[in-house]
Amino acid sequence: MIDWLRKSIARKPILLFICGALALLLASSCRPTPQEPIAPRIPSTLRILDDLEAQERLMLTFAKAHPTKISGVEFMDNDWTMLVNGVRFFFAQGRFLPEELRDKWEEFYPYDFYDYPWVGTPRERRAAFENPVRSVGSPFLFDILYFSLTEDDSWDKQVKYSFLGVKMLIHNHIEPFLDLVQERIRAAAKTDPSINEWIAELRTSPPSFGWNWRNIASTNRRSLHSYGIALDLLPKDMENIQTYWQWGVDETDLENLYMPPEAVIRAFEAYGFLWGGNWSLIDTMHFEYRPEILLLNNFVIEHLNH
Repeated sequence: MIDWLRKSIARKPILLFICGALALLLASSCRPTPQEPIAPRIPSTLRILDDLEAQERLMLTFAKAHPTKISGVEFMDNDWTMLVNGVRFFFAQGRFLPEELRDKWEEFYPYDFYDYPWVGTPRERRAAFENPVRSVGSPFLFDILYFSLTEDDSWDKQVKYSFLGVKMLIHNHIEPFLDLVQERIRAAAKTDPSINEWIAELRTSPPSFGWNWRNIASTNRRSLHSYGIALDLLPKDMENIQTYWQWGVDETDLENLYMPPEAVIRAFEAYGFLWGGNWSLIDTMHFEYRPEILLLNNFVIEHLNH
């Protein structure tokens, strides 16, 4: 066949032109469509320890994510700092510590501003299950951010709330954002019956679906439920489906997972909430208010976009 083509081209030069034109046409059709440039995300804290420009952007992103709570981003004493509810916090090797603790940074875990959503191979998922990363940072930043240094302090900030009929306690700061999430979900339900079915199946108590002063499972570090900025939404009957990686989730069988409707997940993300189903350590019932993570990953947050 190849010899025949060579002889044909030699006899008929026009074939050479046709073959070349076809090759160019095929190459251009396979070329990826140019995309709009996307701003680079700020790397993991562990990768920006020597990058002052990235540290500044990280602090400014925090301020944008929490405009009523964080301000005064300033380079001071050879470190980037920000005011969190009037308290000066230093980057402190990624530990985010108040001035009196900044020199003791080695005693604390760094924060990790991770990629969201997580993307990895089944092998990487299995490795995450076997060796879970438990470094979420020292509690001081969120203690001050949500006025929750103690359990009593945190309790004083909680309000009774009904989210789609699910009764819970939440931090008063996120109440208006959850109102917006509910509004968007109910609007989507008008044209998507599956959302109404999901709402009808939700377990409606107890209040610990929101605030619950406790540590992260198998760690000595505080859960975001302790601040009332995380909520778990479970169905009344799990029907042998899985939701949380420590409850026997098989990382090789992710098809058998409890999954909220896609429109529900998008509604939460639109107002600053992460979904635990987009983590390497799966928690598909879990949502938490982390607008800084979403902004770092180029998400648009509606109430911060005005």
